[in-house]
Amino acid sequence: MISSLLLLPLCVTPALPQEVPVAHWLQNLSATHPSAEQVVTGLGQRGAQGLLDLERALGARISHPAWERTLNGLPQQSVLRMQTTPSAELRTFGMLAAHRHGEAGCLSALVQLSKLPDTTALPQRQQTGKRLADALAAIFRRDHQALPKLSWNTIPREHLPPLADRLGGLADPRAFEVLIRLMDGETGLEQVALSAIAHLARTISLEPADAELRRVRYRVEHPEVSLRMLACQALGLLHDEEGARLLQERLTDPASSVRSAAHTALKRITGLRLHAGPKAWLSWIRAQENWWNERSDKVLSALPLARGAERTALLRELAGARLHRRALTKELLSLLDQSQGESLRLLLSAIVALDSPQALPAITLLLSHPELEVRTAANQALNALRGSRASTPGSKYAL
Repeated sequence: MISSLLLLPLCVTPALPQEVPVAHWLQNLSATHPSAEQVVTGLGQRGAQGLLDLERALGARISHPAWERTLNGLPQQSVLRMQTTPSAELRTFGMLAAHRHGEAGCLSALVQLSKLPDTTALPQRQQTGKRLADALAAIFRRDHQALPKLSWNTIPREHLPPLADRLGGLADPRAFEVLIRLMDGETGLEQVALSAIAHLARTISLEPADAELRRVRYRVEHPEVSLRMLACQALGLLHDEEGARLLQERLTDPASSVRSAAHTALKRITGLRLHAGPKAWLSWIRAQENWWNERSDKVLSALPLARGAERTALLRELAGARLHRRALTKELLSLLDQSQGESLRLLLSAIVALDSPQALPAITLLLSHPELEVRTAANQALNALRGSRASTPGSKYAL
């Protein structure tokens, strides 16, 4: 009965090319292995060929509930089977099943499978760490609330660095929170977590909360050179304007690698091409802070009602306040719906000059505006913003 249920989806619709070996596998094995426990039991007898067949099966798009329940139960069944018949194949199979079809409910089983005997050879340890990282990342993609609930203390310490690397390569902004927790929660893992954060920020635009940014800023003054350097790199890639003064102070760091990372980060944050001397940067930062304290409210309150030359002058003044471009971009974006014609083009020019990635979604919406002139201006602004983000840190508007 179970065999016929499992085969039902393949009979209703023609099999896709990648489902052909799955259909063959089901026809040959589902009758003799109708449950997850029996599948796992038979795996030890079938050896490597069985693992290959199962991997093909797990990669197929079979949506029948009976088959999905079987797949979702495989990690737990592997753990139970490992208690009586330990084998590398069973361990690999359970982790593979979690990678392909695992849900948050199988996290504890997955962690259990990753715990290796002390006598395990280094290559197998490394491979297990990679498989665990792949499986956890796959589960995180399906349920991003799963990993934040996981206690890092339950995962073998040797497997945490590859997990951080894997999360950093996901191009998923939700991974940032997990990496921050990993950086704070495990002494000695700050370096790999910071490196993963920098990789994530280099891949996608992030808008982290200030509380999370403070955790990165804290490492800028760390006793270890490597952590100071990585923290500077991360702050630059995260476009942390509040961290500019900390970075300016690192321009006199005893380590040349830290000084270089701080200088590059400042250029990314501000888009300026000042030399690496700390005095020039300090002077510029002070001027920006003074402008913010003395002029920002006046300029922002006058802008909505300003017209013609006055509006042009105010927008140019705002465009030069790059140290506070997140707050200023938010204000300018709120005026988009109230602007048109030359006023809209000037507004978009100011947003482009501030070069903040947070403007991209709002400007993208203008591409569907009914007026051709607005769509053209929005397209030009988007091209300018994307081009500047792809440029080098030393260029005029580089991030």
